[in-house]
Amino acid sequence: MGYLMSPWGLLSPFLTLYLLRLGSADFRVVGPSRPLLATVGQDVVLPCHLSPRMDAQSLEIRWIRHLVSETVHLYRNGEDKYGEQMEEYAGRTELARNGLSSGSLDLRISELRLSDDGQYVCTVRDADTYGEATVELEVAALGSVPLLSLEAYEDGGIRVVCRSAGWYPSPEVLWKGANGQHLPSVSQTRSPDERGLFEIQDVIVVSRKGNGNVSCVVRNSRLEQESSLHISAPFFHNARPWMAALGVLLLLLVICFGVIAYLFRRKGGREHGQDRTVKGIFHARDILLGTEMEAARGLGPSIAAGNGIGSESSGAEGN
Repeated sequence: MGYLMSPWGLLSPFLTLYLLRLGSADFRVVGPSRPLLATVGQDVVLPCHLSPRMDAQSLEIRWIRHLVSETVHLYRNGEDKYGEQMEEYAGRTELARNGLSSGSLDLRISELRLSDDGQYVCTVRDADTYGEATVELEVAALGSVPLLSLEAYEDGGIRVVCRSAGWYPSPEVLWKGANGQHLPSVSQTRSPDERGLFEIQDVIVVSRKGNGNVSCVVRNSRLEQESSLHISAPFFHNARPWMAALGVLLLLLVICFGVIAYLFRRKGGREHGQDRTVKGIFHARDILLGTEMEAARGLGPSIAAGNGIGSESSGAEGN
């Protein structure tokens, strides 16, 4: 016999093969350490990879929804399988094929819906090994810019309403004054629409001592919008009802006095005109009567003489 082999020498080839086998099959599946935030309607990529980096083209890769354990996307034997896919994800998922050779298992979901919100599990298996990682997706909808409006006078101040719609998840409203201090609201309503998006309306009463500067911040756990409003001093003049009532009363009194004075002037002018007319009529009658009397007195003898002359002339003609 040429030489005696040691026990370690005999085991070395088998140990090497075992380590190579273990190294090729042992892996971990790694996902992101924090939730992903995406908005309704956009596309999102759920990241996931193998550690250590290795070729994953021969592995089974299955993305499932957490809790319900239903398949979102399945890759097996080098191709995508859609037979087990959830109906709501049909035509909206794509596994990043170009990254499989380097251990990338990213899944793209297009045209996000509110129902896509939640946790996903990236699972990988081969004949001997299984691994998984959880990816949390937060789907949000950014609502409209808050609309501020002055509604009415109330409790010595001005009632201000803040409205915004199109939010998901359900939002809340925060009012801030000129110095950033919190202002309490007096009422609030919120309701979902047919798409599951929320509309909110919140009301406060702003007093003049707050300088008339207010900001309405509408936010949920993921997004926020803000609007500000400045209420000028003249708006607060009518904030107290008794002052407004007094002003209206004084205005009515002035109008009434003006109408009464106008009517008296008109009535006085009409009576003065009537007096002048009556006096003119009587004066004309006096003049006419006086003229007739004068004529009667002055023409009486002439008329009598004329009558006599006429008689005499008639007699002479007769002769």
